[in-house]
Amino acid sequence: MGAPLSESTSVETLLKIISDINASVNESEALDTLLRRIVNDLGYKAATLRLLDEEKQQLLLRAAYGLSTQYLEKGALDVAKSEIDQRVLRGSRVQVEDTSHAAGFQYPDHAAREGLVSMLALPLMARQRVIGVLHVYTATPHEFQDSESLFLAAVANLGADAIYRTHLFEAFQKTAHQVNSTLELGKVLTTLLVQLVRELNVKAGSLRLLGPRGQTLHLAAAYGLSKAYLDKGAVTLASSAIDRRVLDSNEPIVITEMSAEAGLQYPEEATREGIRSVLILPLRAHGTNIGVLRLYSAQVRVFGNEDLNFARAIADLGAISIENAKLHQYVEKRMQELKENADGWYRFLAFS
Repeated sequence: MGAPLSESTSVETLLKIISDINASVNESEALDTLLRRIVNDLGYKAATLRLLDEEKQQLLLRAAYGLSTQYLEKGALDVAKSEIDQRVLRGSRVQVEDTSHAAGFQYPDHAAREGLVSMLALPLMARQRVIGVLHVYTATPHEFQDSESLFLAAVANLGADAIYRTHLFEAFQKTAHQVNSTLELGKVLTTLLVQLVRELNVKAGSLRLLGPRGQTLHLAAAYGLSKAYLDKGAVTLASSAIDRRVLDSNEPIVITEMSAEAGLQYPEEATREGIRSVLILPLRAHGTNIGVLRLYSAQVRVFGNEDLNFARAIADLGAISIENAKLHQYVEKRMQELKENADGWYRFLAFS
């Protein structure tokens, strides 16, 4: 049985955690410090922080304290195999009296060998979304009191905010640096797609640019999509209502669940490709529409405001970079033509 967490201890620990997070230079350091404070200052045995991989439906380890390497390497934590974490991801705090005999606990034997007895699992909430799970373990049977549970929930939210804030900022800086490091159009497009797919953890992405007449969206780059899907046919604004809406409104649009009424030109092909949700963003440079960027998910996804703002910022950055790369290609082509003309005149004059 556990004693209620004293008010002085909770306030002191919370102030230390806030100070540590603000002083940390990166996400990893902040999370490691947070877990160390939870375990050492509050007297628990261990703690882990895992983030949800929505595409693979796994909880990926982001930070841990007090656990052996052998335990941490026991295997993937699959949401489908962990009823406890399924409840947590729906927003509940779940207490486990004995991990070795708890229904829905994925690795009871490993927990017993590690000396983990009781556990409290809490959702990591960032901007009204559950992005992962905090697990706190004890070495002896322990009943987590309401004061403990509420305090640890507040700490979990601090960790979630630290993750979200630093992750998107670092991701934008990284993408901007990579995009601005080249004027080769192919590299610019590939960098945009790969970074967005990885950072927003979706299945795939595509980037289409408007043709000279502004009626056809020509494939310029793709990542994570099959050849069969890419070869499905031309994409025209006349047949793709969703792309028209995106370009007319200059706002991103999300298809949360794929259907024939969603507005995509090829809904059946998208379903066969395993696509369930789509985020479509406009590409606009210097006040002119130049194309659309699509991100595809194999899960039913509800993109949060931070996801949308991040994707929009990258799309805007990409649109300008695309125009700069196209201008660079044009200048190079004209320079080569001028050089060839000059060489021709030189040979003409030399043999006149």
